[in-house]
Amino acid sequence: MESSENTKSKWAAYFGGVSVVASLLLVAWEIRQNTVALSAQALQDLNAMANEILLTAAQNDQLSSVLEKGDDDLSSLSDAEYRQYWSYSYGLINGIDAAYGFYQKGILSEDDFSGWRTYACEYLGTPSGRTIWEKDKASFGDDFGEFVVDECDI
Repeated sequence: MESSENTKSKWAAYFGGVSVVASLLLVAWEIRQNTVALSAQALQDLNAMANEILLTAAQNDQLSSVLEKGDDDLSSLSDAEYRQYWSYSYGLINGIDAAYGFYQKGILSEDDFSGWRTYACEYLGTPSGRTIWEKDKASFGDDFGEFVVDECDI
C-alpha cells in the first residue's frame, strides 16, 4: 500500500512539474507575441508621425517656402518664419529621439531603426539642422545626445 501511495506521489509531482514547465512556455510565448505586437505598433506610430510632419510641409506652400529658405540660411528668416522652421525641426528631432528610444529598448530592430539613423545624420548634418540641434540638444536625453555625436559625427 505504501508503495502505491509513493508511486502516486511521484506521478503527481511529475505532472505538477510538467504543468509548471508548460505554463512557463505559454507565458514566454505570450510575452513574445506581445513584444512583436508592441514593435509593430511602435513602428506604425513612428511612421504615422513622420508622414504627418512631412505631409504638413507638402500641403502647405508657405511652410514649404519657409523650410526651403531656412535650409539655405537660418539668418534669412523673420522671427515668425524662424519659429515655424524651429517647430518643424524640433518635431523631426523629437521623432528621431522617440525612434532611438524604441531602438534602445529593443522595440525596434536594427533594420527598422537604420532608416531613422540615416535620416537623423543627414538632417542634423546640415548647417541649419546642426544649428537647431546645438540650440536645443539640452532638452533631449544624454543617451540621444551621445547617439547624435557618435553616429552623426556632430
